[in-house]
Amino acid sequence: MKWIWVIVLVIIGGLAAFVAIEYFTVAIHALPSYIPGQKRGRGHYRKRGAGAALVAFVAFVIAGYLTYRNLRTEQPSSTASGTGAGTGEGSVNQLLSNPPSEPGSAEG
Repeated sequence: MKWIWVIVLVIIGGLAAFVAIEYFTVAIHALPSYIPGQKRGRGHYRKRGAGAALVAFVAFVIAGYLTYRNLRTEQPSSTASGTGAGTGEGSVNQLLSNPPSEPGSAEG
């Protein structure tokens, strides 16, 4: 359920980025019909493009934060099994209890 918001925000950000690119690159009179705005005049809708770019940026930043938070909260639950398998805990504990000998030292 918590990943649904990330997916929704990425979709919103992608659509807003697409609309921003359309506003910045396509002339006003040549805008497609699915892009809002009056089709009169010359130039580009710079303010609308900037607004759409801002919406895309904010949506991607929030999606990134939610992804980070979701991955951060999932990590401790995988190590809660206590075995340490797959996390490297066993090898760290083993190295701390039996440190390897230094290269070049004579062990007998």
